[in-house]
Order: sequence, then structure tokens, then C-alpha cells
Amino acid sequence: MSFFNSEKLQATQKANLDLIQQISGKVFASVEQLSQLQFKALRESSEEQFEGVRKLLAVRGPQDFAELQASFTQPNKQTERLTEFNRQVQALIAETQSDIAKLASSQVEAGTQQVQEFVEAISKNAPAGSEPVVNAFKSGLASAGTAFENAQKAAKQASETAQTSFAEATAAATKAAPEASTKTGNK
Repeated sequence: MSFFNSEKLQATQKANLDLIQQISGKVFASVEQLSQLQFKALRESSEEQFEGVRKLLAVRGPQDFAELQASFTQPNKQTERLTEFNRQVQALIAETQSDIAKLASSQVEAGTQQVQEFVEAISKNAPAGSEPVVNAFKSGLASAGTAFENAQKAAKQASETAQTSFAEATAAATKAAPEASTKTGNK
């Protein structure tokens, strides 16, 4: 009797290949979105720099220059754009991470089920007296499953904590920027 079913092995290999293809597709799509975000930010920044130079070239006197200089100390627009860019990048990373975790989790569940079926098949055909070894193997398999679940929970919690910290830091920076520009403008 053979414990290995070649059709199941082929189906597993196909499922693993499909998983890799799905993960690769998600990563490529995320890289494409990140590139688009970076290109947009670069274009907006370049346009703002050219507009600043145009305004500088239009200065006709000391009063105009002082007004222009005061407008440059107003970082609100830059801060908002940077904050929005960082928020979008963070959201993209979180979404990609979540999607890949879901894909991997479903594949791990399917693999665990197959290993459990294999262990059951072995235990049914094991020679007499090997029950302690089979039980130890089953116990080890259960422990590995529990460890994987705990690692998944810890990774999810760490991701949520990082997202919360990022949101808090963004809110603090957004609030602090107008205050800093007001203090700078008063000096």
C-alpha cells in the first residue's frame, strides 16, 4: 500500500503554484500603485517648485520679496501633501500585507489538512505498539498549528499597532505644522 497519492500531490503542487502566482500578482500591482504615487508626488512637487521660481521672477520690490518669503514659510500645503502621500503608502502596504496573509493562510490551512489526513492514514496502518510515536507526532503537529496561529495573531496585532502609531504621528504632525509656521512667522 502506498501512502502517497500522486493525484493529490499534483493538485497540491498546482495549488502552490497558483498561490505563488497570486502573491506575485498582488506584489506587482502594489509596486505599480506605489510607482504611480511616487510619480504623482514628484510631478506635484516639480510643479510647485516651478511656480515658486515664477513667483520669484515676478518680484518687483522689497515688499513683494517679503511677501513671497513669508509665503514660503507656510508649510501647510507641503505638509498636507506629504501626510497624504505617507497615508496612501501606509494604506497600500497594509492592504498588500493583508491580502498576502489571507492567501498564505488559506494555503497553510489546506496543507495542514493534508498533513492531518496523511497522519491519519499512517496511524491506521501503523504496526501495533507504535501508538505513542503516532500520538507524539500528532501532538507535535497540533503544537505547530498553534504556534502558527499565535504568530499570525502577533503579526496582525503588530501591524495594527504600527498603523495606529502612524495615524497618531500623522495627526500630531499635521497639527504641529500650522503652529510651527505661526511661531516662525511671528519671529
